[in-house]
Amino acid sequence: MTAQLIDYHNGIFAFDAGYLRPQLAAIHLIESAGRAAFVDTANFQVLPAALAALTERGLGPDAVDYVILTHIHLDHAGGAGVMMDAFPNAKLVVHPRGARHMIEPAKLWAGVEAVYGKERAARMDDQLGV
Repeated sequence: MTAQLIDYHNGIFAFDAGYLRPQLAAIHLIESAGRAAFVDTANFQVLPAALAALTERGLGPDAVDYVILTHIHLDHAGGAGVMMDAFPNAKLVVHPRGARHMIEPAKLWAGVEAVYGKERAARMDDQLGV
């Protein structure tokens, strides 16, 4: 698998998150001095593309220092758990108001149900991977 990185220069890259359909959402990789950070995670299915992005940049999972979430929606934070498991040195960076959802993913899912309703949320249950 390749991540098909878009190079924005100065160590900033983007790749398709594969969220729901092609080119709907992007994950960003920031690289400096052999260290890396991911900005947003899409859902749990993004991990192969994230690993491919690291490989394309000559980095391994241990080079990731941060997983940064811009906000706590499934298309931005749903893959945080698998990324944190895959990147042993990573710290999760999240706004304090979102931290409770990351500590207890059931709260994230409750938020999804509150926004979309239980029926529609049930059709999205493969996005979180918990």
